[in-house]
Amino acid sequence: MADTSLRTTTKQELDGTLARLEAIWDDIGLTEEQREDRRRHFYGHVANLCDKIIDDETALKTRITKNIDRNTREIVKLYEELCVEPEEAAEGITLLDLDALMQERVEKLQQLKEERQEELRNLQEKDEGLCELLCETPYYIPAELVPSKEDLHAVEEHVKAMEKEKEEREKTFQKLKAGLLNFLEQLEQSPEDSFVQEVICSDDEDIPLGKAYLQQLRTVHSDLEFRVNENEAKSLELREKISNLWSLLQVSPEEQQAFLATAPQHTPSNISKLGQELDRLLLLRFQNISLFIEKLQEEATVWWDKCYVDVRERERINAMYSDCEANEDVLSAYEQEVEKWKKYYNKNSELLGMVANFLTLFENMLELEERAKDPSRLFNTRGGALLLEEKAKKKVKAELPRVQERLIESVLSWEEQEGQPFIIYGMQITQYMDELWESHDVKRQLEKNKRLQAKAVDVKRGTGVATNIRTPVALPASAKKRGREGEESAGVKKSKHLAVNGGVMFKSPSKSALRSPMKTPRGKPLTEYNALLPLHPVTSTSIEASLQSTISYDIFEDKLRSSSECLNSTTFDQAESGIQKLF
Repeated sequence: MADTSLRTTTKQELDGTLARLEAIWDDIGLTEEQREDRRRHFYGHVANLCDKIIDDETALKTRITKNIDRNTREIVKLYEELCVEPEEAAEGITLLDLDALMQERVEKLQQLKEERQEELRNLQEKDEGLCELLCETPYYIPAELVPSKEDLHAVEEHVKAMEKEKEEREKTFQKLKAGLLNFLEQLEQSPEDSFVQEVICSDDEDIPLGKAYLQQLRTVHSDLEFRVNENEAKSLELREKISNLWSLLQVSPEEQQAFLATAPQHTPSNISKLGQELDRLLLLRFQNISLFIEKLQEEATVWWDKCYVDVRERERINAMYSDCEANEDVLSAYEQEVEKWKKYYNKNSELLGMVANFLTLFENMLELEERAKDPSRLFNTRGGALLLEEKAKKKVKAELPRVQERLIESVLSWEEQEGQPFIIYGMQITQYMDELWESHDVKRQLEKNKRLQAKAVDVKRGTGVATNIRTPVALPASAKKRGREGEESAGVKKSKHLAVNGGVMFKSPSKSALRSPMKTPRGKPLTEYNALLPLHPVTSTSIEASLQSTISYDIFEDKLRSSSECLNSTTFDQAESGIQKLF
């Protein structure tokens, strides 16, 4: 509608313009031919104007199309550089709208490109500064390359790694620097070379933290630390020697503490004081060298005992210097001997402690066996002595085999580790234990044979103590048990003492000898029949002989069981038969 009205208006304007031209031409008086020429010229102007307008609009369209093409190519290029996913193509819009849209997209991508390049520049600047301080290579990205997100992330991670490395190296530098200052103070010296002076005197921010620089610093630190440790070892050695000499010279603790207060550290000045004190003590030692040698001999004996050194080895050492005059060589030899066995004991203290435990238990076993041979203990039962003795026997019997087995296992492990046998008293530990047990078994067998011979002699003399001699039967090897106590039986009850007559003790029979119970017949009591027996006074000599007898409890039991002259007070008939046997 608007287009029709515009056309009508334009036509009317053209017609009005032509009418006015006709009027003008009338006034001028132009002929028809002239007018026709003017009309053609008018319409030619109108046609040219229309052509010009069409050309202008066509040029505009071409320009818009070119802009769209150029922006499209720029967008594709930016997509590739920025590694961004392309947006969807616009459809169903005019060229002007498409041109505006493409221009907007180009500007947006260019802004993103500039932002990434700016971020990359900042990261690279920080990375280069850190790498220069740490003497490392910066992360490389070509200058003409537009960074992607991955590139920026990689550079950022490299910067973080360099910052962390910087913190660690700064801590290392501070620690090494503090160590240098401490070592120089302990060495009582000032910085010697320019490098140490630079480290100590320069500002920490100006110090490069490259690996080579820190390695050089570590080398200097190690050298100074070695010198400090060397001084410390020398100081400790001097202190130990001084302490040993103080002990030998019997210097009072107050005097020792007073000197140590003047040299509390391991500095060269303190070492010099320690050396002077050592020289003074050595002079005193030389003046009393004989006394020192005697003390070292006593100390050597103590360590020999702790390490179970063979007697022949001890005699060899003592014999080497017995005829020598007291001099520094003899003193030094005994000092080395003491130091040798002291180190051996400290190295093998656990194993030697197990040996001491085994030998203590073995000695306890021998002591209990010897105590069991004393019959007088049977009459001294106050305080539960027999019960305590029995508990001690059970404890030794249980612990001795276990300790021996553990000791053997430990020795085998030690020998495998050290590659040499473990020696005590000049022989291997297993050989020494075998000899101990063999000596113990031989001694017990000799004592048993001695008891049997004594019993045979008593029977031969007709003392009446034993009327039935039994041939001893040798025990099988399986019956001999290591760590076993004496042969007395804990199941034997204590017998009741009835009378003493001519050295013969009458006792009630053990429970194993009792028969089946019988009713006691009515009649006279047993005391009336005992009154018919001839009375013999009990003298102190007979009592002492009985108490001081050296027979053991098992012999006492054997005699009790083998004697047919014991009275049983259960029945009248048994008492009468016993009296007839006595007469």
